[in-house]
Amino acid sequence: MYWARARSLIGLPHPVDSAASGAEPRLAARSVCVASGKGGTGKSVICASLAAQLSMRGRVLLVDADLGAGNAHILQNASPERSLVDLVKGTSEIDDVRTACGPQLDLLAAGCGVPHMAGLDPRELATIADGLRAIERDYQWCLVDSAAGLSEQTLAFARASDLVAIVTTPDLTAMTDAYAFFKVLLALGADQEVGLIVNRAGSEAEAAGVVRRVEEVSRRFLGRAPEFLGWLPEDATVRHAVNNRRPVVREDPHTPFAGRLLALAERLELRPARPRGLGSAMLEHVPPPLSAPSI
Repeated sequence: MYWARARSLIGLPHPVDSAASGAEPRLAARSVCVASGKGGTGKSVICASLAAQLSMRGRVLLVDADLGAGNAHILQNASPERSLVDLVKGTSEIDDVRTACGPQLDLLAAGCGVPHMAGLDPRELATIADGLRAIERDYQWCLVDSAAGLSEQTLAFARASDLVAIVTTPDLTAMTDAYAFFKVLLALGADQEVGLIVNRAGSEAEAAGVVRRVEEVSRRFLGRAPEFLGWLPEDATVRHAVNNRRPVVREDPHTPFAGRLLALAERLELRPARPRGLGSAMLEHVPPPLSAPSI
C-alpha cells in the first residue's frame, strides 16, 4: 500500500517540514549497509530482523538495494504496489514507493526479476539517491539490504553508509569473500566504519575463531581490520521465520538467534552517531539525475 495511505490507516501523523514549521532541522538517519561478499550468508534475514528490532525504538527505513532481484518485502510479509523500479522509470515519486511494514518501519522495495535494475547507470542511481535524500530525515535509521558481491551499485550504497556491516559465516569461502569486500572498500578510499557479523556460528568460540582469522589477514595485508559487531547462532527457527515471511524477532523473540540479534541492535544503538545522510553521500559519487530513463 502507499506510504501516505498506510500512515493514515494506522493513525500516524505525516512528517512535518522542519524548515517550514520553524522547528530545529532534523538530522539525517543513521545508515547501516548490511553486506556480504557472497550470497547465502543470511544477510537479508539479519537486516530484516534488525529493521524490526530498531523500529521498536524509532522510525526505520529499510532499503532493498538488491535492485534487480529484491526479496526484502517477503521477509516483512509485504506486497508493495510500487518499487524503486517505478522511481527510476519516473512513473512514481519517492513517497509513493514507500510501503509501511509496521507502525515505525517503512520499506523501499526493489525490483524482482528486472535485469536492467541490476546494472543502473550513474544517472539512474542518482535518481534513487536523490529520492533517499528527500526522505532520510523522516527516520532515525536507514538500513540497506545490499546485493551480495562487489557490483558497482552495491559498493555505491556501501560507500555512502555510515557503517558497513559485513556478514560472514564460518565457511572458508564466506570468510574469504568478506575479506575481499573489506579490501575493495578500502581500495576505493571508503572512510566510514566497517564491522563484521559472524552468522550461523556453532558457538561463541567458533565465532571468535572466525573473527581472529579475518582480523589477522586483514591487519597483515591491509593494515586495518573490521570491527567485530557480534555473532548469531545456527538456529532452526530462522528457516521457519523465512517460510512464514516474518523477521525472526517477530516470529519468536525468545530463540537464541533473536536474543543475539537484540544484543547486536543494542550495540548499534550505543555507537556514536555521526550521520551524513545516505542519499546525500551517494550523490557525492554520482551525477545528479537529469531525466527519467526508460526501463
